[in-house]
Amino acid sequence: MRRPGSWSSVRYGRWDGTQEIEVDVSEIFDEIADALLYHGDPMSALRELMNRGMRTKDGGDILGLKEVLERLKQRRSELFGKYDPSGKASEIDNAIRSILESERRALEEYLEAASNSKDAPRIAQAEELYLNDQLTLDSLGPSIASKIQSLGNYDFLSPTAKRDFDDLRESLEREFVEGFFESAKNSLSTMTPEDLENFREMIGALNSLIEAHNANEDTSEAFEAFMDRYGGSFPPGIANTQELLDHLLTQMAAASLAFGAMSQEQQMELANLAQNVNGDLDLSWAISQLMRSLSPMMDSMRFDPRSFRGSDPMSIGQAGQVLDELSQLDSIESYLRSIGTPGDLSRLDFDQISELLGEKEASSLRRLSELTKQLEDAGLIGMSDERLTLSAGGLRAIGQKMLQEVFDDLDASRLGGHDLKRRGVGVDKDFETKPYEFGDPLNLSLGKTLANTIVRQRGGLPLKVEVEDFEIETTEAMVSASTVLCLDLSLSMPLRDNFLAAKKVAVALSTLISTAYPKDYLAIVGFSEVAHVIKPMDLPSVSWDYVYGTNMEDALRQSRTLLRRRSGRKQIILVTDGEPTAHILENGEPFFSYPPARETILATLSEVNRCTKAGITINSFVLDATDYLVDFMNQVAKINRGKVFYSDPSDLGKYVLVDFMAQRTS
Repeated sequence: MRRPGSWSSVRYGRWDGTQEIEVDVSEIFDEIADALLYHGDPMSALRELMNRGMRTKDGGDILGLKEVLERLKQRRSELFGKYDPSGKASEIDNAIRSILESERRALEEYLEAASNSKDAPRIAQAEELYLNDQLTLDSLGPSIASKIQSLGNYDFLSPTAKRDFDDLRESLEREFVEGFFESAKNSLSTMTPEDLENFREMIGALNSLIEAHNANEDTSEAFEAFMDRYGGSFPPGIANTQELLDHLLTQMAAASLAFGAMSQEQQMELANLAQNVNGDLDLSWAISQLMRSLSPMMDSMRFDPRSFRGSDPMSIGQAGQVLDELSQLDSIESYLRSIGTPGDLSRLDFDQISELLGEKEASSLRRLSELTKQLEDAGLIGMSDERLTLSAGGLRAIGQKMLQEVFDDLDASRLGGHDLKRRGVGVDKDFETKPYEFGDPLNLSLGKTLANTIVRQRGGLPLKVEVEDFEIETTEAMVSASTVLCLDLSLSMPLRDNFLAAKKVAVALSTLISTAYPKDYLAIVGFSEVAHVIKPMDLPSVSWDYVYGTNMEDALRQSRTLLRRRSGRKQIILVTDGEPTAHILENGEPFFSYPPARETILATLSEVNRCTKAGITINSFVLDATDYLVDFMNQVAKINRGKVFYSDPSDLGKYVLVDFMAQRTS
């Protein structure tokens, strides 16, 4: 707690990945909005966000699973690129070579000194010793184990060679003992006789336990007794003989990795080496017997020293750490690739991930695990029939997001690019103004708007008008309108990347009418092979139809039926990317043909004529128009006298909403 009268200090600095990322729930919702509309499923949208991550408004990065998996791959590559499993064996070979060179020099110097003495008996003795010892040194076996065994029985002439050999054997002794048993952190030579005897008994008891386990005997009581007495030599949490065996196999794998022992024959040589690195014969035999028992089980470890390509030699302890880290990385990767929801990430050990990969990766996964709960707590999504769905609040939020996106992209040049009459939305102006809100017609009061800019800027030129400065003129009365939005849901829409843009328009238009013109009527008709009415509340979850066919005739017919008893201005807004390829036959069945059949064209134009006679204006917004489609839409416009707009998907929203307001105010 801060002392009374003291001031808290705040330091600012570049975000480096270690700070905790604070993410507003609105940021999360904005990030999934497009995916939510495209897939129509909150969980699919959250999975997509989980995989790609996001950048927060304050400049921080929340890494996605794709980046975290890449970081796992890099860390694994770093480990493989650092160490050389054959390095330890090479290190021992070089040490033995140096010992032999020291001993041979001593023998030569001894023989030379005897020769210089002119003492015949001394010379004879020196020559015999020289020849015998050189023969012994030349006859050392090819393996490290055989060399250690032979040199252990050899009477060194060189004190330096003797000291270096004793140091080498002691270091190897420490490698084996410390690598397998956590309680033995010092050389056995420093143990008291009592400690040494206890250590012998432990390895003997361990060998007996493994032998009984391999014979399929019940070892539960023997295991409990063993761990009660020797449990301090092993990591905590080992619960049974099999888990103890798994731990020992990992240590055996580490020993094999450290000495580059890939085959069982090499591992047996490793056991021979363990047997010859300590003067205590009983203990050496027990350790080598343990390694011999473990060696046949090593096939299941599935590691290959050839994966390593570095230059640093490894001790058994280092090899154990490397294998443990690689195992953890594999386990994390396997889990990350199997998860289905952000909530599944909560089962991860974030402290472990921080230690293995870094705090940025751990913090990102922690934040991703909280995505669903944050949106649920904010009332934007919820569970319905064991399925994640948008709530009423989420529906409003997605609509406002799409509407704001369209209006944010509107500018004077866009508005001026259309033949629009700027008369306001009422019969007469009442000469009052109000701050502009999304959904309001842009009847700007220029004087009030510029005055707001000057106040906000506190003077100065040039004036930079912001949306918050907009002031619009209000009107006395509102003209009601009835609109049906016909939305093409045929398979060509997603295949040509037009589906998301069209769906955004539908959501934005629905939100605009429900918020700015609540007395207006809006219906939505989706069409592909056939047409069907879509409730506005179901719009975010609507997906394309996995069928071929663009049935404009059925869409226009159902729209005309919906508008039959509606008042005010009646219009159909048609959004499509294809010519009519389907219509309804007299028996009620859909007919499909591509290229479009003549009867389909005639049936569609006949419905256009019926809509025209019913006083319904058809304004069409066409994406990716072909010459054939342009010719057809020109016929529609000629019959109905509505407008046809040929738009890019990125401009579709602006075209539809600007034209809608223009039609409403004309």
